[in-house]
Amino acid sequence: MAQQVIDRPVFDYMQAYVTCTVISALEKLGALDQLAEHGVVPAELGYEEFLGEATFRYLAERGIVRQEGNRYVLTKSGRHLYDERGYLLWLAGGYGEALNSLDGLLSRKQTFGTEVDRDVRWVAVGSALVGEADLRAEVMEILGGIEFTTIGDIGCGNGHFLIDLCRATDAKGVGFDISPAACAEATQEVERAGFGDRIDIVQVDATDVDSVPHLENIDLVMAFFFMHEVLELGHDVLVDYLTRTCERLPAGAYVLTTEVAPPTQSEDTAEAFGPEYVYTQALMSQRLMNAEQWSAAFTEAGFQVERIVEGRLPGSRLILVRKPLA
Repeated sequence: MAQQVIDRPVFDYMQAYVTCTVISALEKLGALDQLAEHGVVPAELGYEEFLGEATFRYLAERGIVRQEGNRYVLTKSGRHLYDERGYLLWLAGGYGEALNSLDGLLSRKQTFGTEVDRDVRWVAVGSALVGEADLRAEVMEILGGIEFTTIGDIGCGNGHFLIDLCRATDAKGVGFDISPAACAEATQEVERAGFGDRIDIVQVDATDVDSVPHLENIDLVMAFFFMHEVLELGHDVLVDYLTRTCERLPAGAYVLTTEVAPPTQSEDTAEAFGPEYVYTQALMSQRLMNAEQWSAAFTEAGFQVERIVEGRLPGSRLILVRKPLA
């Protein structure tokens, strides 16, 4: 007998919420990679027994995994979800607690950055996974047209994307991140990949450009989903930040940044990601700019805008700028 189709969107929202939370939790625990590689046996993961089995049974009921004996493996749709898990980790892992405190923030009973905050580690790692999945093709096309020897990755997360780019381009790398946990994980991943002699990981608050080491020796800075963190402090602060960055970089150095533009609010355009992204940034009173506004800020700071490329990530723009040779 065919299952009855229940046309009640509220249950779709419930399913999406629980699935997002479960996938994020399993990624934090490192179980998703195991699941993708060879499947998992819940009893062997060391989780609370009843809840562990219930977790994978739920994913099976939602068509994300299937059971083969006592082992669970990804289905085709589960594989697609795994490939794009960065979005779910970024949202549930990075902003989950803040969104759960929305009532306190709206009523002014709580303040973001004091009683409520995001988890910068999972924001960084999720963003890196998103970049690796949805921006790599465009990034590699752009990098294929320029020359560089050392990549500085601001907000490197777990370092996977930086490792991938250094492997593909034979460049050296320096990863910067504010999260001690993300830096520790990135250092482990660098060593595991055999890149300990080519990539350094530095814990630093990169919104203070004067505290970022090695810029004088870096000829390609990557800053994905980072510059709006500086914009939060004010447009004048952003231009000053970019100006001081330009002053410290060697002549001819490049900066490749990626930002998500504000939604167009056009009835003819379906916004797949922009409204959710903009809303999470509103938790921190952050405003976003479009590609033209970013180009103007870089130009005011002394850079030359080389290219603007539309990314696969909905609403994203990759902006390549260069410090003049003379």
